Amino acid sequence: MYSAKAVERASATLSDRRRRARDEAERRRREVYAAQPKLEQLTGEIRRAAMSVATAAMSPDGPRLVARLSGTIRGLQAQKTALLEEIGLTPQDLEPPYTCPVCQDTGLVGGRRCACFEELIRLESCRNLPAAAQEGRYGFDNFDLGYYPATPDRSGVNPRRAMANILEQCRRYADEFAPGSASLLFQGRTGLGKTHLSLAIAAQVARQGRSVLYTPVQGLVDRYERVRFDKCPTPQDREFIDLAPQCDLLVLDDLGAEFQNSFSQSVLYNLLNDRIMAQRPMILSTNLEPAQLSAGYGDRIASRILCDCAAYVFYGSDIRLEKRKRELLGSTQP
Repeated sequence: MYSAKAVERASATLSDRRRRARDEAERRRREVYAAQPKLEQLTGEIRRAAMSVATAAMSPDGPRLVARLSGTIRGLQAQKTALLEEIGLTPQDLEPPYTCPVCQDTGLVGGRRCACFEELIRLESCRNLPAAAQEGRYGFDNFDLGYYPATPDRSGVNPRRAMANILEQCRRYADEFAPGSASLLFQGRTGLGKTHLSLAIAAQVARQGRSVLYTPVQGLVDRYERVRFDKCPTPQDREFIDLAPQCDLLVLDDLGAEFQNSFSQSVLYNLLNDRIMAQRPMILSTNLEPAQLSAGYGDRIASRILCDCAAYVFYGSDIRLEKRKRELLGSTQP
């Protein structure tokens, strides 16, 4: 279920946490032992006695020897606790301060992933999304249908009813997402919520541990150009290009707003074709109508988009503009 990259990064985070906790414990011990040398001596005696228990248990007089060693260890631990109390500490203060006390930052409890490991995988899966999506600012619950008119437009469509249906379809898509899910095409004028719902789906799918990438199409072309022509590409550029053809869900926003040339069309065609042939789902959003897609991209690209994606047409008027109007109206209220 989880992407290998997300699991790998979550594991690395746990390893780093564990290392830092142990380093911090060692630093504390050095400071405490320097202030109270007797503590280090007692710690060594406790360790040696504990190691002797296993050997004693295998001797003919094992039970008696183990009982005696256990008593010795308890006595030494009591002395250690008393010395620590004199300087305002407890034995726990010398133990590693693990981020997760349940699994001690190993990520495993009883052979199963700890809840902390699961959460880290979800966070790693979301790391390629915009910060606003990671923080939940683009979600299904805050998609406000109140901004859509409740009366039919000139074509006879009730925008609020149509968008309520699209919202429900998007929820279901995210809930039921699987590697073989359909690709989606969001069409409509600017400011109608296409990006909002794209990111809402992306965030929920990522929280399931799937690998998800989001980018405006222009950003996609820019990354490919930097890598292809060696224009100071970053490690993130190279990683993105490696993941784009194979991630579980690819979200391409603002199709048609990019600078179009033979290179951008080649990048787009090859990526779309690779993902469609591998049955890897995408979400594409555009302000262009079908005829404009064909005119702008040609039949090879347009047919792949229009024939291989389930299309959703967004209705209403510019929500961003409507929100701004309401904000300005509110600021003028006494």
